[in-house]
Amino acid sequence: MRVSESFVERGARAAYQIVGLLVMPALLLHLLWRSLRQPAYRQHWADRFLGRGGHSPFSEQEAATVLWVHAVSVGETRAAAPLILQWLAQHPRHCVVLTHTTPTGADTGRQLFEAFLGNSVQHTGQQRVVQCTLPYDFSWAAARFLKWAQPSIGVLMETELWPNLLAEADRLAIPVALVNARLSPRSALRLKKWTWLSEPAVARLTGIAAQTESDLQGFRQVLEKRLSETDRLSPRLEVVGNLKFDVSTPPEMIQRGTDWRTRLGVTPIWLAASTRDDEERDLLVAWRLQSDRSGILLIVPRHPQRFDRVARLIEEAGFACCRRSGFEGNNVIECAPENAVLLGDSLGEMAAYMAMADLVLMGGSLLPLGGQNPIEACAAGKPVFFGPHMFNFAQISRALMESGAGVSVNSYEQWFTEGGRCLASPERYAAQAQAARAFAARHRGATMRTLTFIETLSREGC
Repeated sequence: MRVSESFVERGARAAYQIVGLLVMPALLLHLLWRSLRQPAYRQHWADRFLGRGGHSPFSEQEAATVLWVHAVSVGETRAAAPLILQWLAQHPRHCVVLTHTTPTGADTGRQLFEAFLGNSVQHTGQQRVVQCTLPYDFSWAAARFLKWAQPSIGVLMETELWPNLLAEADRLAIPVALVNARLSPRSALRLKKWTWLSEPAVARLTGIAAQTESDLQGFRQVLEKRLSETDRLSPRLEVVGNLKFDVSTPPEMIQRGTDWRTRLGVTPIWLAASTRDDEERDLLVAWRLQSDRSGILLIVPRHPQRFDRVARLIEEAGFACCRRSGFEGNNVIECAPENAVLLGDSLGEMAAYMAMADLVLMGGSLLPLGGQNPIEACAAGKPVFFGPHMFNFAQISRALMESGAGVSVNSYEQWFTEGGRCLASPERYAAQAQAARAFAARHRGATMRTLTFIETLSREGC
């Protein structure tokens, strides 16, 4: 092993594994509960608990190098897409093992990489992308998965640090990098709380490609104590930016949103994007109490298992619920604007909803949930609003306010007030929209920097 564990650290990881075994029945019940709303959670249990096994998915003739990328769910998969596509384009004989934790992440991966999947109707040549579910963090499952995938290098997206997985990769001499890495205050506290697990896990990383200097300093602080006690080389640390700025918006999605807006015939459209934890209830109350309400409210929940619940909340608030799943084709069904709320109950269409909207409020930011990423709204050129709890995206939200592209509000009522003022002034609206587009354009380029970072680690054979 490249990282030596102290007696205390070995004991901590052993205790961690024992706890994992004890909670296994709870994990099974959790999967069953999730499967009531998402039947796909009943699949791939062998992968989750034992790890994918058998022969390598690629023959020696197929793959010169295998890149393993773990993208938990939809957001991480979309963020990884430019990196994976660039990797495949630059290296015609290289392949990718793409792992997920959620079925929605797997669905997104199938959509994004359809042309490279062997079972795809669009597939026309060598299979270059293989998908599977990453196992839970048991040492036997991690070892089995890694021996099956045989990656030349592994990439974990954003905040994924699993002690047993990283220990097994270290034992098998597989370099692993954390890319698009971010460390929110809450994540930093969690790492400090579980220091005997977190410090060795971070130290086992071959490299950390951070989104911002603040994120990098957070990881450096986690490493400081360990590096002062050992002569082991530190993981390579570098600020490369945020991959999500490089996510391209499919033109067909922009056209779809534009068509919806035209057929709906109602303006303005207020979009509450990626809402969570029943925050829709207070949002709907605030919307109902607007005496000079104009336009229509569009709500897009973050999690698909909440679509039906949000539909009920809309109806309980006294509004007609116009669901995306009720559209005929790409047409908007008939709605009475003065008494209707649109519900975006679909996956993979956020770009279309952004194109449809005039103003965007980021969900999870008015409750202490950490907020959601505003980058897609900026790329769409929409004035962006968010609450005071953007701690998962603190640096981006500060930069948005400084650039004039984002506005912080303290309540849903204030969003409607400030949004109304923005809409009332075409000059102000145009300036804020242009500032959002310029902000997104200014921060592009992370894909090539991250790719260079990964290739450097691969060449060094760390």
